[in-house]
Amino acid sequence: MKKITLGIILLFIIIGTAYAAHNNEIFTAPSSLHTMGFNDFVDEKGHNIMIMNYTDNNVKTWFENDTETNYLVQPYSGNESFYLGNDSDGCYILEVVEKDGTKYIISSWTPKESDETQTLLSNSLEFNKLNKLKPLPIEG
Repeated sequence: MKKITLGIILLFIIIGTAYAAHNNEIFTAPSSLHTMGFNDFVDEKGHNIMIMNYTDNNVKTWFENDTETNYLVQPYSGNESFYLGNDSDGCYILEVVEKDGTKYIISSWTPKESDETQTLLSNSLEFNKLNKLKPLPIEG
């Protein structure tokens, strides 16, 4: 029984490692960020880029205002392809992209106040350039 359990655990580790390596090959991080975990890139100041699958639930979570939690999102002034989100944890620039036929929600985040939005925008623009991405309109 111990050998079967150990074998199953090893199988999950191997599959997880292969899948994580595959996703790291799909996207390239801006030079200021390094890979951290499955779909995250981060720098020493806490700025990060997170990649999420485009699902109805994720669209609702990330793009709908929630006054109960003080999460507000609106088109980013000066670049309507991006959306600016603020909550008690930090500031986000959000976008929807498509790569190899799959849609993703990309979040560029900082734990800082909104005065860091220029850094977030720069990270998003560099991420898009490196990965040959163009923001898409949000459906729905």
